[in-house]
Amino acid sequence: MNHSQVQSLEGRIGVALPTAYRDYFISATDKLLEDAIIFESPRSGVIDEILTAEDVLRNDEEGRMGIPEKSLLHIGGNLLGGYLYLDLSPEGFGKLLYMESYTFKETFASFEALLSEPRENREE
Repeated sequence: MNHSQVQSLEGRIGVALPTAYRDYFISATDKLLEDAIIFESPRSGVIDEILTAEDVLRNDEEGRMGIPEKSLLHIGGNLLGGYLYLDLSPEGFGKLLYMESYTFKETFASFEALLSEPRENREE
């Protein structure tokens, strides 16, 4: 995906995306993560995919972009049905939420940094 395609996507959803997420869209070619992110107790969950721009556009065409009334854009999750959302509301813009209510990371940039850390160094 190139910059103009990202701008087109932003026009479809009606908001400019956070810079780190825009950059991810331009470089991402595969939605599956090399290593899944596993939440430890007391919460539980797994993230093993981050959607590419093509996936988000397909979701839009199929009417399943996320939860529009809460300004949550579906951007990933796990293959078994857990969802990762990007908050696009003015109050929570850029926060990542898992399953609507658990704030996973404060920004996409901090999440992307987590992905690049060796698994044994991650603080999930």
